[in-house]
Amino acid sequence: MMNANLPSKDRCVDIVFCMDGTTSMRPCFESVKANSLRFYADLTRAMTELGSAITMLRTRTIVFRDYKSNGAEAVLSSRFFELPDEEKDFAEHLAGLKVRGGCGEDANGLEALYYAMKSDFATGANDRQIIVLFADTDAIPLGKRSRFDSYPKDMVDPDGLQETWMCVQTRPTRLRERNKRLVMFAPPDTVYERMGQTYNRSVFVPVQIHKGLDGMAFGDIVKIIAASASAAS
Repeated sequence: MMNANLPSKDRCVDIVFCMDGTTSMRPCFESVKANSLRFYADLTRAMTELGSAITMLRTRTIVFRDYKSNGAEAVLSSRFFELPDEEKDFAEHLAGLKVRGGCGEDANGLEALYYAMKSDFATGANDRQIIVLFADTDAIPLGKRSRFDSYPKDMVDPDGLQETWMCVQTRPTRLRERNKRLVMFAPPDTVYERMGQTYNRSVFVPVQIHKGLDGMAFGDIVKIIAASASAAS
């Protein structure tokens, strides 16, 4: 039940799932697929309890691997799916995602985060732009794979990535300071943990994903996302 002490706010919530697509991520992939049909209902319920009604929920995926090993398929992005209207299409999209290669190796998660930051987000005053990352290893440093032909020519450096997140970049995006949120589920002692300490409006959750998110239920993940989306600042 909605907390009567909290004012209700209607909002469009855009969620970008950045997911490591290597073999060791299979448990995480399967968990997301198995719960995809419940995601809209579960998130709506969790946010309603926090006083935030959702008028529209859109979600997209960015699957990342390694430009050295996977070339043009190192980072694969989908369009936004509007839920619940496109729930079936979203479930079919998730069912088609495959994990392969690179078991236990670092991956190009930072490049994926940059693409997530450049998403075609809704920008209303009460809207939320949420990036959720799942990774079971550290990230390859930005630019380390730049010698490979498939590496994006317009990729930023570490300072550029932080500037993009801080909304002070020279190449404007639809990311908005008040609307943005970053939630990262990844092992401790990684660049993601350091980002959680230095990037504002971010949450880092230390987990060992290849062990099944350290026993976290998908409902716990939804609650963390909902809390971040409902936060006023």
